Amino acid sequence: MALPFHLCQPGGGASCGACCGLYNFRDHSRAALARALHRRTDTIRPLPKTAEAFQAAAKSLRRWDKDPMFPPVRLCPLLGFVNEERTQVGCLAHPFVNDGTDLRDCGAYNSNTCQSFECPSFLWLNAPQARLIRAALPDWYRYGLVVTDVEFVRGCVKLLEAAVGGPVDLDALVAHGPALEAVRALFSLKETAPGRPGGAVIFGRFARDDLGEPTPRLVDYDFLGSPAAPEDDVVLCLGYDPRSAAALEEARALVRRHVAAVVEAIPEPAAD
Repeated sequence: MALPFHLCQPGGGASCGACCGLYNFRDHSRAALARALHRRTDTIRPLPKTAEAFQAAAKSLRRWDKDPMFPPVRLCPLLGFVNEERTQVGCLAHPFVNDGTDLRDCGAYNSNTCQSFECPSFLWLNAPQARLIRAALPDWYRYGLVVTDVEFVRGCVKLLEAAVGGPVDLDALVAHGPALEAVRALFSLKETAPGRPGGAVIFGRFARDDLGEPTPRLVDYDFLGSPAAPEDDVVLCLGYDPRSAAALEEARALVRRHVAAVVEAIPEPAAD
């Protein structure tokens, strides 16, 4: 089923630059990424719209792109803020922001690759899930973190369905203010969840292997002496790396509280 809008630039205040390496840094905090995006925007926006100028700028900006989370994943120095308010991330070399001039060949990829690429979320998210993410997260930083983490989204929906004992009408959550606010708080845990390890080479559910490639993480239940629980997929997607059964249960409890808040806010079905 086709999605109702383009995931990278869906409107409503949301935007994503993950395929350009936006989150591919050891320090992928909002503050660190905002500094990088402002630096790139300040450098590129005043330039003449020529390949020579953009190539020189890209070369200069690459010196800042150090300490990637996953070295094989490319970082494009031409990703920045594309609106005057600096709330929307996107390609500063795209013809839509350069009066029709396409300068994407000057970046980490080329225009053909950029034009044809679609991340796995285009295939794995369904339309109600995409609409819910867009409505809940009108924010460049949180939207990108969530829309590219299909396991997190599916895990949250699965917990909601288990709690209510059946399917959840996600479009009804979009249309109901209190429910949407509760979903926003749940999804925002990708940024706000406390007590996650600082400095670890972890991005959501993934760690870095010896070659620098992302590799899925698992909960070591034998080491922790704890059985599996339904919240564990979401716990891992949030970046927790529990070293004790108590720490694991604390992370699970956080997820349960936010899921319960969504369930409590779900509107009653309309009477026939």
